[in-house]
Amino acid sequence: MIEPRSLARALRAAVAAPAAAVALGALAACGQAAPAPTASTSAGTTVETVLGPVTVPAQVDSVVVVEGRRDLDIALSLDLPLVGYPTAADDVDPSLPSPLTEPLAAATEQGARPLFARSEINAEAIAAAAPDLIISRADDVEPVLSELQAIAPVLAIGEQTTSTWQEDLLLVGRATGREERAQQLVDDYDQQVAGFRAANADALAATAVAPVSIDADGSAVRPERLLSTVMRNVGATPAQAFNAAVAAGPDGVEHGPEQLLAEYGDADAMVALVNTAQEWQALQSNPLWQQLPAVQQGRVVRSNNATHEGGPLTAAHSLKLLGELYATT
Repeated sequence: MIEPRSLARALRAAVAAPAAAVALGALAACGQAAPAPTASTSAGTTVETVLGPVTVPAQVDSVVVVEGRRDLDIALSLDLPLVGYPTAADDVDPSLPSPLTEPLAAATEQGARPLFARSEINAEAIAAAAPDLIISRADDVEPVLSELQAIAPVLAIGEQTTSTWQEDLLLVGRATGREERAQQLVDDYDQQVAGFRAANADALAATAVAPVSIDADGSAVRPERLLSTVMRNVGATPAQAFNAAVAAGPDGVEHGPEQLLAEYGDADAMVALVNTAQEWQALQSNPLWQQLPAVQQGRVVRSNNATHEGGPLTAAHSLKLLGELYATT
């Protein structure tokens, strides 16, 4: 097994496209950054990525994704011929709906198979799947790029702090001949956001909200996670911790277990990001949790790390969660 992620993000950020974080109250980013140069020939399509130019074959009959979140979401959304993907973390509560469960099940019926555990790239398993194209977050494949390039072209995409999912979706769409489909998905999201803002204008203005990750070690708000970005896209009014996280930058803010009430007591409603059933059960008996106004008023929707990162499927799922949240207000 090969352990990825030996990266210097700050160094590459100097040459990568800047993150397209949307300001609070702003509409979804309809106008994306100018697309990277694309050149198509009979041999395939060449696109620029953060790891350099990549030529994708004109005919792609098999795709492997390596990271398993944004890359997998994009591959499923574009209906690419997926043959391999990593297994998800085993600490996620299976009772919670995942935005990729049904599309991935459909892909599995067509022959897609799990190849290795997430964050443990197995080049031999990828080679055995014989892909025409490998798609992954740049951080994961950069340390083993030459090894993977010996198997198939590697189309590197970004993550929360380097690019938007829309930009990466359009990049993969251009590279694989699915640009119209990719643009339609971006347009659909923009329309959904506009519709959500119009339908929930009063609640958005009157309700202070926060997306809060909670476990035994404490809590955190990460402003660049996909759910957080969707909340900002629809113009959610931030509770103090959410506002502080946006001001702090990509790493957001973290708080100890004893700060739960002090940091989130002003939130009228919350999305609680709790991964395991055991953690969720323990939280219910936490006196500080029980004292939160959002909890007392039943204005909490639970999710997990499935909404941290992704593409159009995860963004649509996040909008659905927000619909449930504002229905409680």
